[in-house]
Formats: sequence, C-alpha cells, structure tokens
Amino acid sequence: MNDLQKYYLLESAKWQKLLGVLMWICTVFMVLLGLFFVVAGIIGLDMGEESALLSSRAGIIVMGVVYILCSVLYYFFARYLCRSARGIKTWNVTGDEADLTDGLRNSKNFFQISGILAIISLALIAVCIIAVVIALIVSL
Repeated sequence: MNDLQKYYLLESAKWQKLLGVLMWICTVFMVLLGLFFVVAGIIGLDMGEESALLSSRAGIIVMGVVYILCSVLYYFFARYLCRSARGIKTWNVTGDEADLTDGLRNSKNFFQISGILAIISLALIAVCIIAVVIALIVSL
C-alpha cells in the first residue's frame, strides 16, 4: 500500500469513528424517546379516557416500540463503524494485517446491512404506493 492509499484509508477511519459516535448518541436518544412514548402512552391508558383517545394512546405506545426497535439497528451501525475505525487505526500502529482485515470486515458489514435495509425500504415504499393506488381506485 502506498502512502496516498494509507492516507485515504486513515482519513476514512476518522470519519467512520465520528459517524459511529454520532450514531451511538442517536441510539441513546432514540431509546430514551421510545421509552418516553411508551410511558406516556401507558399513563394515558390508565386515565380511563374516551375510546378515540385510547386508540391514539395505543399508537403512541406502538411508536415508542418502533423507536426502540430502530435504535437496535442504529446500535449495529454504530458498532460496525467504530470497530472498522479501530481496526484501521490499530493496523496503522501495529502494522498487523489482521487488524486491517478486521477493520475492513466491519466496514463491509456496515455497508452490507445498509444495502439490505435500503432494498427493504424501497420495497416497502413500493408496496405503500401500490396500496394507496388500490385504495384510491376502490374508493371511487
């Protein structure tokens, strides 16, 4: 590996570390917000309100659970980015190719999960568009 390639690899490791730390912070905020929604929904359900308000409170609980589930994804994204950066930086100090391989493997895992989630998201968007079109046709 020449010096320019090494420079770019180490620069990308810095950005991976920054993004990983930011994702850790987002993960914590998402868990806290999810817990807040769940608790707010439960407190609202215990007040014995009207049925329309009960369904909205149930929606708040569901939204809180979804936030917590999404934070699990963020956890893995942050984990892979930070491990990738650590492996590359360790390789720079030790020169051990196993450290570089570990860093690149974690980078691959990050992009693999990102790609899979992007495909799933696009498929869900397509299904939602089709559902809306069918609902519009049926309602006419």
